[in-house]
Amino acid sequence: MSTLIIGEAAASYANLSDRTLGLDDLKRSAPAVFATGASARTGRSYTFIPTGRVVAGLMDAGFLPVAARQTRSRGGAEYARHVVRLRRRFETVQLKDAIPEL
Repeated sequence: MSTLIIGEAAASYANLSDRTLGLDDLKRSAPAVFATGASARTGRSYTFIPTGRVVAGLMDAGFLPVAARQTRSRGGAEYARHVVRLRRRFETVQLKDAIPEL
């Protein structure tokens, strides 16, 4: 019986439209996602990859941000480690006790 309840709970996440973060929410939670360039403190071998562009590409592919956060940084809020959790808009994989995320 408990397996059925867990399965129903996982199925309730199939449509995430009411649990996703908008771009304004993402900017408040993790402003470093929208950095336009690398910090002046980084070395020459560092390659800047804009997280905002990666998130936009994943959103176009059907993934939606559900959580975001970042660490505090001496270099300012624009230059900090950050993480964005994404889930598929409509999940096609049915798992009993897990929800796939990126």
